[in-house]
Amino acid sequence: MTDRLTQLQICLDQMMEQFCATLNYIDKNHDFEPFDHTEPKMTDSHAVIAPPEEFSNTIDELSTDIILKTRQISKLIDSLPGVDVSEEEQLHKIDSLQKELVKVEEQKIEAIKRKEKLSSQVDNLIKSLVDGIADARKTTVPVNHNNIPN
Repeated sequence: MTDRLTQLQICLDQMMEQFCATLNYIDKNHDFEPFDHTEPKMTDSHAVIAPPEEFSNTIDELSTDIILKTRQISKLIDSLPGVDVSEEEQLHKIDSLQKELVKVEEQKIEAIKRKEKLSSQVDNLIKSLVDGIADARKTTVPVNHNNIPN
């Protein structure tokens, strides 16, 4: 999961792509309407003009997408830390988290020391066990196979 700032950047990038796609659609599919009714209507034989109802529906859909993305961006901005929090409160929170981090780090160091101590004890127990087995094998009487009857 990405952090909120990365999500915000992704949404802004997506919104810019939506703006570009919308402008591109309008540029490629609009009808040549005169600015003033006294001017003649322009035509271009190479232009692909969308039917008025399709053009209007597509513009509505593209506009709705931009509005939804704008709302998503607003929600992300509102969820950012520090919104409606004073600088003093933010500094207090940072200080509190810093102290908590120091405590956790101390606990981690103690846990590592304890682990090393226990590991050393286990190593000593294993060494004692191995030495005991070795000593037991040295002191056992070897079996003379020559005196065993067939």
